[in-house]
Amino acid sequence: MSKSAHVFSTLANDQLYTNYQRNASGVPVPTAEILIKGGAGVANKRMITPLGVATEIAEDSLPELEKNAVFRQHRDAGFLVVRTRSADPDKVASDMNRRDLSAPLTDADYQNPDDVAVKVAAMH
Repeated sequence: MSKSAHVFSTLANDQLYTNYQRNASGVPVPTAEILIKGGAGVANKRMITPLGVATEIAEDSLPELEKNAVFRQHRDAGFLVVRTRSADPDKVASDMNRRDLSAPLTDADYQNPDDVAVKVAAMH
């Protein structure tokens, strides 16, 4: 059995990190696709809103993830953390950046109407 790694996410949506390589004709062809679950800050069917979500991947997939510029950007911005051991996603998320621009607005976002306008404008 191969070793696994755990990717913890505070992103609102699932992310499919895809790496490409150009073929002989110069057309980009997918060489690796790794799905990292999202859903942090979004109520699930049980009306539970998790702070973080964990995805277990094969440890040998980590080099492919590291090659992906968007994965590195999300990790460096504090939305993703990679660990070799399983942990409670909510506890791991407590030390991470908790809201990306796709996160749903909450009541707290409406305390200052100018903040909502800036967040909505940033999404477009």
